Amino acid sequence: MPAQNDAGHIPNLTVWDETNRQNSLPEMLREAGNGPVILLPVYTRCTMSCPVLAAKLKAETARTMYGQSYRVLLFSFDPSEDAASLRGFREREKLPGKWMLVRAEETDIRRFSDFFHYSIMADGAMFVHPNQIFLLDHTLRWRATIIGVDWDATELGKWMQRVEAPGILGWVAMNPEKLVWIGFGGLLLSLVGAMGWLLWRKPPAVEGAGTEKA
Repeated sequence: MPAQNDAGHIPNLTVWDETNRQNSLPEMLREAGNGPVILLPVYTRCTMSCPVLAAKLKAETARTMYGQSYRVLLFSFDPSEDAASLRGFREREKLPGKWMLVRAEETDIRRFSDFFHYSIMADGAMFVHPNQIFLLDHTLRWRATIIGVDWDATELGKWMQRVEAPGILGWVAMNPEKLVWIGFGGLLLSLVGAMGWLLWRKPPAVEGAGTEKA
């Protein structure tokens, strides 16, 4: 689904990778190359949806993104993460080497969740969180969200193309259903206008009407 029109660019968060290298998140993404960004929130102690989504993303990008320029970022929303836990997750899930895996402190995690409207709730030692993947365009602006796990390579590829479509073409690509409704509304308005004109127009006067021949 499309992000809100005023979503804007990803905030300037401070993050650390599994080598404990510190950087700003936008700068890290710029250093990683060009193209759109696939952003998956995770936490490495998760034993359910996070490994499933990471594996699915790895499989589906291999099917649909071959030869295309893009970046993948896994962002941990667990403030207890450290470099070792990130390395362990990368090894267990066999993440591609070009994928970025980062952690942040609690303040910046809150900024991340606020920006993406991503709800996180602690449940003992675990977290309850949505299954969502965020798509950014090449300028790091949030453009779309993929929700759940019932998506495939075709849908991912379609949305990756949509987030990069420019200008009015981008709006149309991101909102095809709105274009249909705009077209339907325009047609309906035209029909109403035509009917109103037919009902209210006066018939032309007939020359000589109301007179008798002598």
